[in-house]
Amino acid sequence: RPVVLSSCYNSPILYLVSVLTNGWGMNLAPRQEVISLALPPTLRSKLLTAGFRTLADLEGLGPVDLAKQADISADEALEVLKFSTSKHVAGWGLIGAKSAVDLYTAQKSARKVITFCAELDKILGGGVCTGHITEFCGVPGIGKTQLGIQLAVDVQIPTCFGGVGGAAVYVDTEGSFSVDRAHDIASATVQHIGAIAQRKQHLVQQAEGFTVDSILSNIFYFRIHDSVEQVALVNMLDQFIQLHPQVRLLVVDSITFHFRQDFRDLAHRSRVLTQMATELMTVAEKHSLAVVLMNQVTTKVSPDQQAKIVPALGESWGHAASTRIILYWQDNERYAYIYKSPSQPPATAHYRVTQEGIRGVKPQGQGV
Repeated sequence: RPVVLSSCYNSPILYLVSVLTNGWGMNLAPRQEVISLALPPTLRSKLLTAGFRTLADLEGLGPVDLAKQADISADEALEVLKFSTSKHVAGWGLIGAKSAVDLYTAQKSARKVITFCAELDKILGGGVCTGHITEFCGVPGIGKTQLGIQLAVDVQIPTCFGGVGGAAVYVDTEGSFSVDRAHDIASATVQHIGAIAQRKQHLVQQAEGFTVDSILSNIFYFRIHDSVEQVALVNMLDQFIQLHPQVRLLVVDSITFHFRQDFRDLAHRSRVLTQMATELMTVAEKHSLAVVLMNQVTTKVSPDQQAKIVPALGESWGHAASTRIILYWQDNERYAYIYKSPSQPPATAHYRVTQEGIRGVKPQGQGV
């Protein structure tokens, strides 16, 4: 069960349509993604930003409700609803294909969760991207848990301040989550938002609702004790997020812990990890979540007997995340290096762990 801190409580699937599905009595059209509809790019972008990913997300909505939730006009909402129920949806023998411009539009419209370290946000392209899996790898003490808690707070920054305005699910497999640290980081974030509101008076009212209690109330905490619980939770995430659609961030800290201890059969472990990675990818895309995985590191000895530090869980696991960040020490300072990213070049950022949370080494600007 999740614990709310305040109360200490597919990828798209190709499928046959028309003749085959109708013949089998199946209605698979609701699984078609909104981005594949022949709608104006700006309209698709607004729907994606509002969290509408598939036709199933539009079911039961009237034009007034859709217009309000997606911030579009009533005429545009009516066009979307008419098109989503028309035969044009099932006009191809196979559904699910996207054009490059569709992918580009989705990438540009994806929201980012900031880290409060300007350098790190910059190399990430603005922050941790929703709809994707991002993995942070590093030795104990480098700040993985601190970063996870920071993101769980930052995802709740109101949209009027440039944030996502969502909630967070925090999966703790090691028992390292600290509610005191969450309180400290939340307090510092509230003060930061309050200072911005004082400079921009029209934002004062929105800032008043952004409190430490509201932040802690929107972090859903799960304590996981073994690999069986971890796999079960991942399989139930889709159902949980449907009940809590405000969730925009999932942190698993760490993805590694139980899979380095509970398995002797490495082939079995690899199969379980692959299935779990597939589930996480599906959840990230379907619900527009930023999925953040914390990974440990291990020592790998090369054929020439040279030892080096590498991310745990093996090379095949390296394909699970679309973006992989290596956290490391250099001259007693913390650095983050983009090892793999589909959109960002390799780059390094210098960061600190402070009483207020994750911060840059250089002074922060005036914005969020």
